[in-house]
Amino acid sequence: MSDLLKAYTVNDGSLREVDGVVDAAALREAAWVDLRHASEEEKSLVEHALGIETSPVNDYEPFQVSSHFSVTEQQVTLTGLLLSVTPDGEPHLVKITFVRTKNVLITISESGAPGAADMVKECEGALSNRAGRDDIFAMLLDMIVDHTDNILDKVGHDLDRINTLVFQHHLTTKRRRLLQASPRLRNRQLESILTALGPSREILVKLRRSVLSFRRMIAFLREQELDKKLSANLDTFERDLKSIAEAESDLSTTAGFLLDAVVGYIGLLQNKVMNVLTLVATVLTPPMVIAGIYGMNFKGMPELNWTYGYPFALGLILFSSVAVFLWMRMRGL
Repeated sequence: MSDLLKAYTVNDGSLREVDGVVDAAALREAAWVDLRHASEEEKSLVEHALGIETSPVNDYEPFQVSSHFSVTEQQVTLTGLLLSVTPDGEPHLVKITFVRTKNVLITISESGAPGAADMVKECEGALSNRAGRDDIFAMLLDMIVDHTDNILDKVGHDLDRINTLVFQHHLTTKRRRLLQASPRLRNRQLESILTALGPSREILVKLRRSVLSFRRMIAFLREQELDKKLSANLDTFERDLKSIAEAESDLSTTAGFLLDAVVGYIGLLQNKVMNVLTLVATVLTPPMVIAGIYGMNFKGMPELNWTYGYPFALGLILFSSVAVFLWMRMRGL
């Protein structure tokens, strides 16, 4: 049996995976058929056995609502984008197509991404007392909410950690000064913060697209004739999506604030460097003028014949430097 084509039946109120080879007869008896990165041969088998089309409505217009949904006499086709995050933190949007026929629900995902595979496995263990196509569809929607909520929760923890690194409100004053006093350590920490902040923002952007795709899918499905139980399940799913969208908006605001804070912190550090350079240049300007004057070596300069002319020039240089430095300190510069 192919791991990419699975069929499930409902026996005595429980969901059971079809053992052995999934042929046309097994597909016609199934309540749920799952195609995950299936071959063209497997898709053709499902299409001929159930009399449906497994291809998406329109792959070439991804931002048009009408390109994701269609209704025919044989089927209702709905396409959503499921957010999947790889173990190394790289987010992907996996296209999942739901095909609702008279008695069978078919799910088609374009790849074997870890997020989609794990969600289907969770559904296999959570549908023990479900019966019927719409019950399976409702449970899949619940699993989508749980899957998305887990990703959102992890992003929230990552942003909390980044917030602590940026503002260091939990550290003592001594440890904060250590960060400010070590440019090498400071640069490494700023680089790590920006490196961690980038993936979190990318996940939130793609999560927003995922939630939007499923909200559009539910809006389209409501235009069809639905029984009361499925309609109630869609109400719950829509409320969950709204809650996730609000949480995503808050986290996006937090991520934007942290990015602005890091950029502002970098600006403060640059200003500090410029202030130091300005102070050094201002303090050294009078000594350089004095040294330039006495370095002219004109014959008519009386200081050239002084016994203590050299110490006098050095003292004048030192005095001018200290005087300018003290004046700037008094001015708070």
